[in-house]
Amino acid sequence: MEQLAKVLPKYKENIIVAVVFRKHFEWYVAPKNLWKMDYNKLYSIWKALYSRSGRSYEDFELNIGGFDDFCGKRWGIEVLDENTASHFLGHLFKCRYSADELRLLRTMARDDKKIDYQPSLYIDFDNNIMYSAFPKPENFESFVPKGWQGRYGDFSAMIPADKRF
Repeated sequence: MEQLAKVLPKYKENIIVAVVFRKHFEWYVAPKNLWKMDYNKLYSIWKALYSRSGRSYEDFELNIGGFDDFCGKRWGIEVLDENTASHFLGHLFKCRYSADELRLLRTMARDDKKIDYQPSLYIDFDNNIMYSAFPKPENFESFVPKGWQGRYGDFSAMIPADKRF
């Protein structure tokens, strides 16, 4: 299985995500677009925005690619949900961080880089809920799968005490 290489948090690029899956809590750091849960919705929005800009569908496919190519960037996973989480997280195995690692990295970061260590998302695959604290206008909560709840707001109280950093 092709695994994504471990990356450091970087504001608005490589985001920190709290994940609950099978009653197990983990921190992950990975590129933000991997976490837009429903790629069908994301692709449709990009296609509509491209069309509104006056460009042709052929130009769109040339620059963005077809839907299969688009999903291929996320290992063929169209919708990230409780059914695909295991496959997805397997690709992110190297991107896991402990609270201690994140705490140490944040402590060592320059003051102007501390924002990199602000958790952006909380995804609970066991209860089909996603919270986003990512700055607007980005709206991860709009890309949750059918049957999920997507909310914008503070999720710090949902982090277990021993997992906080």
